[in-house]
Amino acid sequence: IVIHALKKTPDEFNAMMASDDMPEFAKAMAEGQTPAKCLKSWNPLPYGNADTFVCLWEASNPSDIAATLGDEMLEYITCNPMQVDEIDWAQMAASVS
Repeated sequence: IVIHALKKTPDEFNAMMASDDMPEFAKAMAEGQTPAKCLKSWNPLPYGNADTFVCLWEASNPSDIAATLGDEMLEYITCNPMQVDEIDWAQMAASVS
């Protein structure tokens, strides 16, 4: 998980995310052409949180995430990965008799 802090304004960040390059970036990740893959992102900006963007990444090591983002995108956001364990609440609930 990475809670990316914005380095630029939300408007600048949103403009970068809406650029024509993003679909190609997504395609490269989906096809395994990048060192890491962003599986999901959650955008809290429309809901009043103007300083973070949250992503679930799949990577062999944390430096692969920054390498995938590249210098241009890292001008807009920080990248401090946090390794986490997943809790599957539905699976836990199903284990109760």
